[in-house]
Amino acid sequence: MNLEDAIEDIMRRSPQDSTTLAPLADYAKVKLDEFGLPGVRGGTGGELSVRGLARSKDWDVAYYFEDKPRLLVSLKSIWRNASGTVPNRLDDLMGEAANIQQLRPEIVIGYILLFDAQADTIRKEDGRYWSQFFEAAVKAISIRRPPLWNQGLLEGTWFIKFDSQRPHGNRILEPEKVAQEEREFFFSLLRELKRREPAIPFSKSIPDDNMRH
Repeated sequence: MNLEDAIEDIMRRSPQDSTTLAPLADYAKVKLDEFGLPGVRGGTGGELSVRGLARSKDWDVAYYFEDKPRLLVSLKSIWRNASGTVPNRLDDLMGEAANIQQLRPEIVIGYILLFDAQADTIRKEDGRYWSQFFEAAVKAISIRRPPLWNQGLLEGTWFIKFDSQRPHGNRILEPEKVAQEEREFFFSLLRELKRREPAIPFSKSIPDDNMRH
């Protein structure tokens, strides 16, 4: 399965289906395995409930080491009404991250975000598209590295803009950018995981600087 296939599978599913984004979670599991982290859970295997300080939350992808969650990935998507949905998505993801970080500050958290161009409109505040604002906002908080341990920040985000009206195989917009940032996203998570849990049995060498690989 490639990314286009995962998006195609998602589009065939009902938006009300709780497993709508499972194909993307399966894709993320495959990529983490390819990059050196076998044994990741989630996807069509079912979401995983992880306890936070205030409440438990279901995560789409998770890696456990010594029976403890060490890496979590959540998937979000926007298909319509970007102006009303983007602010809520930002609040949700920062709150979800902080909830788990308060209990497990060492955990590595990543977000994958699907954005349908058909939902995009221009913001009145600054004349930018909502997709541009959303991508910039999530990248601005993807800076959680020691000694910057602020709750609500993230270790990595991957923003995927696509057009649901385009034919299959040509839906992803700026595919070269998406492919480059895909690699950067997964290696940013694995690099932080390696730093925090050096005993994890990675199947491949994890580069210290993903920009050079």
